[in-house]
Amino acid sequence: MKIGIFQQDEDGTLLGRIHGFGLGVISVMLAPEKSKKDNKPYYKVIADPLSDPYEIGAAFPKVKDGMAYHSVSIESPALASPLNAALFPDKDSKGAFNLVWNRPEPQGLKAEATVSVNGKPQNTRRFAGQRATP
Repeated sequence: MKIGIFQQDEDGTLLGRIHGFGLGVISVMLAPEKSKKDNKPYYKVIADPLSDPYEIGAAFPKVKDGMAYHSVSIESPALASPLNAALFPDKDSKGAFNLVWNRPEPQGLKAEATVSVNGKPQNTRRFAGQRATP
């Protein structure tokens, strides 16, 4: 699901908006930085860059199957856990980028129940869709 669209300016900053959190549309800037530890490039993800800027995450360069993208992590008190997304160059528009998020697969329950008759186990079931053999 595409949750953001960004345009890169001449100094490498990405400006755009993120939507889909149930909080409306948020203006966001991805500011290029270099890590202090090993001088590797990354982006600081900054919300509301023109009014009251605050850092909400980071984006790090990655390559998978020959495709370059940025792995993005966004933190917010409104989210139960960090949102992990991917930032890809737009295939049709030079200097444009799309922020894409996919809902993680449910982990399922890791519970097990055994039915006993007269104190003897009769049937064991695993919850999360898998049945155990008795």
